Amino acid sequence: MYMPGIVYRLGRVGCVMGMAMALGQAAFAAGDDPVAATVNGEPITRTEILLALEIVPPNYRNLPPEQLFPLIREQLIDIKLLAAKGAEAGLADDPRIVVRRDFYVLRLTYDYYAASIVAGIMTDDFLQESYQRFLENFPDSEERKISHILVAKQEEAEHVVAVLAGGADFAESARQYSVGPSAPQGGELGFLRREQMVPEFAEVAFALDDGEISAPVKTQFGWHVIRVAERHTLEPPSFAETEQRLRVEITDRLVSEAAKEARETAEIEYFELDEEFFAGATLKP
Repeated sequence: MYMPGIVYRLGRVGCVMGMAMALGQAAFAAGDDPVAATVNGEPITRTEILLALEIVPPNYRNLPPEQLFPLIREQLIDIKLLAAKGAEAGLADDPRIVVRRDFYVLRLTYDYYAASIVAGIMTDDFLQESYQRFLENFPDSEERKISHILVAKQEEAEHVVAVLAGGADFAESARQYSVGPSAPQGGELGFLRREQMVPEFAEVAFALDDGEISAPVKTQFGWHVIRVAERHTLEPPSFAETEQRLRVEITDRLVSEAAKEARETAEIEYFELDEEFFAGATLKP
């Protein structure tokens, strides 16, 4: 089965620290690069197929290799054939290609060097230590399940309090009286932390016992009658839930620190980005 366009926009360079880098390095490390096809005597290798995974549309990447690799091979055959025609036409020295080639070499060199910085530090032990520091700094935060009835005037809020004191159902009263967006849900706002509410509202809400209904409370939004249903303390996420975020944060920090250190001994000169600069800010396709 041949699907035209499965490999597209050959100029795109993916993040080398991603899937293609890992697969490509595995092929190089093995010292074995089997040939999948030849085009006028020029081989298409497994490494080229692995590198082409960077530019395969996401909806194809879940295909098993025995289905995906033949599709990529067909596209690489077309690419090699037409690239050879382009080279014969002198495109290898085309300024549009040269400038992109130089930039991609720059970016790849950066990616591999950045990956080497991270690989030397981000061990399993280092990740576990980082997770422990995350746990130590995880805030003790309580959430409360809060409902409210919002009205415009104090006397309306006092009337609502009297109605509730007479035994009226809070949710039904919210649907009847509240002018807030939560009225159709019976005034329910869900679980909220103190910092998610305006101070006047939070002070009262966090002083209530479960099931208790407040006196009227004024905020910038109007007058509220508040009820707290239940509360719980937030539990920190597990290592598995946090690992990917930790890896990203550590990678960003290590690479930023390396760049900062390099800047300290570099000669950097800035030039003004004036109107003339922006007037020519269109890259030829």
